Amino acid sequence: MNKRIRFIATLLASVVLMLMLPEPVMSRTKPDATASTDNGFVNNIVISGNRAISTEEIRSVMSTKENTRYFGVFKPWVGIHRFADHLFNDPRGAYTHKTLLSSQNNVKKWMQESLGEAPIAFVSDDFRRDIALIRKLYTYKGYFFAIIDTTIRASDNGAQQNIFISIEENTPTRIDTISYQGLDNLDTAAASLYLKQSKLKVQDIFSVDNLLEERDRSINFFKEYGYALMHEDSISIQIDTVGVLAGVKVDLRLPQKLEYGPVKAVLHDPRKPDDPNAMRAFSLDNVDVTVYGNPRISDKLVTNYTAYRPGQLTQQSLQQKTLQNLGSTNIFSSIFIRRDSVQNGKLYTSIHLEPKPRHLIEPSIYADNRYGNLFLGTSLGYENRNLLKNAENLKIKGDFGMQLGTSNDLLSNLEDGQYEKYRAYELGLSASLVMPELKKPGSAYEATLEYNRSRLPILLDNQTGLLRASYNTSLNPRSRLNIDFFELEWVQKDSLNGFKQLFKTDLADNIGIDPTSSMDVDNALDSLLETNINQTFRVQYYSSNRKDPYRTTTHTWNAAIEAVGSLAWLIDEYIDTGSYAGYSDDDPQIFGTSYSQFFKISTQYSFTRKLSENTEVAGRVFAGWMAPYGKADDTPEERRFFAGGPNSMRGWLFNTLGPASNDNEVAANLGADIRLEGNLEYRIKFFKVFGQPSGIAVFTDLGNIWDRSGTYGLTFNSLYEDIAWDMGVGLRIGSPIGPFRFDFAYKLYDPSQKPEPWQLSNWTPGDYTFNFGIGEPF
Repeated sequence: MNKRIRFIATLLASVVLMLMLPEPVMSRTKPDATASTDNGFVNNIVISGNRAISTEEIRSVMSTKENTRYFGVFKPWVGIHRFADHLFNDPRGAYTHKTLLSSQNNVKKWMQESLGEAPIAFVSDDFRRDIALIRKLYTYKGYFFAIIDTTIRASDNGAQQNIFISIEENTPTRIDTISYQGLDNLDTAAASLYLKQSKLKVQDIFSVDNLLEERDRSINFFKEYGYALMHEDSISIQIDTVGVLAGVKVDLRLPQKLEYGPVKAVLHDPRKPDDPNAMRAFSLDNVDVTVYGNPRISDKLVTNYTAYRPGQLTQQSLQQKTLQNLGSTNIFSSIFIRRDSVQNGKLYTSIHLEPKPRHLIEPSIYADNRYGNLFLGTSLGYENRNLLKNAENLKIKGDFGMQLGTSNDLLSNLEDGQYEKYRAYELGLSASLVMPELKKPGSAYEATLEYNRSRLPILLDNQTGLLRASYNTSLNPRSRLNIDFFELEWVQKDSLNGFKQLFKTDLADNIGIDPTSSMDVDNALDSLLETNINQTFRVQYYSSNRKDPYRTTTHTWNAAIEAVGSLAWLIDEYIDTGSYAGYSDDDPQIFGTSYSQFFKISTQYSFTRKLSENTEVAGRVFAGWMAPYGKADDTPEERRFFAGGPNSMRGWLFNTLGPASNDNEVAANLGADIRLEGNLEYRIKFFKVFGQPSGIAVFTDLGNIWDRSGTYGLTFNSLYEDIAWDMGVGLRIGSPIGPFRFDFAYKLYDPSQKPEPWQLSNWTPGDYTFNFGIGEPF
């Protein structure tokens, strides 16, 4: 009896002392240097057996992380019984409960002795919560009988922890019956549609996620059919489970069906409280409008953009469309619809609006290494958001950027005395006016005027002027259509000192010109440097789910079709019938100026999928083709496709890849008529800079540009043999204007290095291509 009492007392004393030991559970504060033996480092977490739920999703619910040091002694889950037996059976008889109470250090020592040479595996309260969360996650997914087993292997006296989580998912619970109650007052067509769109299906795996999705769908569905007061408490879902079968009963309690009562719109002055003495009220198109202050907004703007009217059955989509319509004007800083009251089956609502400041001045800077050296620029923009009271948007912008260095690798074949060193620069001036179509919210006309001048690193000075008139409209909440029904571009190229020599050494052979023939060279230069007009008709389609709040992956797709020169050809044929020096009847020209004729088609698809809070994968595919027609024999250099740079193939500098297997970077700067490219990135954010998420990206790029025919033309063989390939890693430093990108790329396959295009054997640590930019590449 005394031995049993002694055992119980000793055991209780040991437990009490273990609970009294220092235990800052999973604390990540800096440890005291003297307490290094009390540290724990989670070295590795291995999850196995999971098929229904991804490893990333499981890790996302866990607070215990790999490669993380936790400080303090954690409570043991194992060893206590062996420890108690050791105390009870110790022949020395020295381990009494009084001794135990005298020294915590002895307890640690005895615990180590009780387990022999094997280190103790410690587990924190946070990890116990992690296991509970994993069990809960499996329950939510319908795996009620999943078994979560854990093994913790420790080394280095318990300092290193390796956690193994083994999951036995077992058979999931499936829905065997579904019933809906409360649809008696719903008309037959609406009830049939409601049941058809159900997210719950017989034989589907039962999951809480599906139940929540069905609840939200039901609320949104009935709000479209006049039940504006439908909410979560209007739906109850009962589950009857037997083994791996679940019966689902959905009980609906539909509220009163409503129509819209009087609709009221209120424009508030954001600079001061509403003042009844400075108020103007009127009624227009069945909308009562109250205006405080003098917001300089057209009376018709608010009423035309309000999508619902008194007497209509309440519909959630009409209120959402109203918010979208008013938001698309970009003149309101605050927009919300308030339910004021319900009376006699009518819902009284009011739309509250606060205008933005009318004027905006926006300076910005940009930087990259587009020409090999650091290129730094600045821009200044002015915006008037409501020029003529109908949400007309006027933008005026000027920008200037310059390469900071004078060195130019593209001129390496010229002697220093054959050209003057200079800095490449770009100057741009633009103005645009967007005029919304009041009778068709979401649609607008736009007029654009631009002037650009650039000094390129291949001894060319370019000037362009542009006049464009466009119409764009919303096809649905996810897509838009833009039509440039008139665009006229004027292009003038001037050569700098040394360009003729550069043409002979680097360009002539690549475009089929004999560099030793002075006549051929002069004719080619005259053609290349002549002033040109591009008259364009363009249709662009854009689709994206960025505004979808339930998206797991962001998709964006756009496509464009251009027909250039059709109107200019009509003028050439039927209006300007005169002759001009240097032109024949077969040359495309109007009033003594050449014009281009070509078709151009391009499309791009990009996606971003968030894998966890700090990781995502993103990709892009681009394809483009263009070809001359009519009187034209070639396409203009300024409209061609290019490859290489921070937003393209990052293993090559800006516009220095291609066409095909071409090994001359100067020729690559003239572009080509076909482009195929794919990009893929894996982005990880794991630290912050000035409060902005930052990290790294691992990427690979695949693609090139090709001519339509000739040495560098696209064929089945060249498509396989001339696809360039790179891979690399980039540093992402977060900022309010987007991440600063520092990309280091290595060429895997360089078609310009035939007959040995594979570059793996030639890799050295410093043989990378560096590209710099601001914002994500796609």
